[in-house]
Amino acid sequence: MTAKPRLIAYVPAHLHAKVVALSKKEGLTQSSVIEDALAVYFSVSIHHERDAALIERQDAMLRQLARIEREQNAVIEMADMIAFYQLVFAPPMTPDQKAAARERGRTRHDMFRDQLTDRLNSGRKLLGEALADAQFSEDDFVQSSDLPVAAE
Repeated sequence: MTAKPRLIAYVPAHLHAKVVALSKKEGLTQSSVIEDALAVYFSVSIHHERDAALIERQDAMLRQLARIEREQNAVIEMADMIAFYQLVFAPPMTPDQKAAARERGRTRHDMFRDQLTDRLNSGRKLLGEALADAQFSEDDFVQSSDLPVAAE
C-alpha cells in the first residue's frame, strides 16, 4: 500500500455527521468515504466538460441543418416560380413547334447539366462569388449620424 498524502479540511457539522454515519453503516473508514465522494465529484466535472463539448458540436450541427433547410426552401420557391411563369406565359404551340421546342429543350438541358456539374465539382458557390465580386463603399452603409434622433 502506497502512502497517501494527508488532507485536512474543515466541513460543516451536518456533512461531518453524514460522513461518520455512512462510515459506520458501511463499515468503511471516514477517509475512504471522503475519497469516494471526491472521486465522484471530479468524475462528474469531467463528464460536464465532455457534455459541454458535445452540446457545442450539436449546436453547430443544428445551425448547419437550419442553413440547409433555408437553402432548400429557396430552391423550392425558385422551382415553383419557374413553373408558374412557364405555365402562365408560355404561348400555345402546334405539334411541329412542340417537337422543335422539345429538341431545343433537350440540348439546352444537357448544356445546363454540364455547366451545373462543372460548377459543383469546382466547389464554387453563387453567394460566395457574389460577395467576392461586390464592391462596397462607405456610402452603401447607413451612418449612425444619418439616423433620425427619437424625440423624448
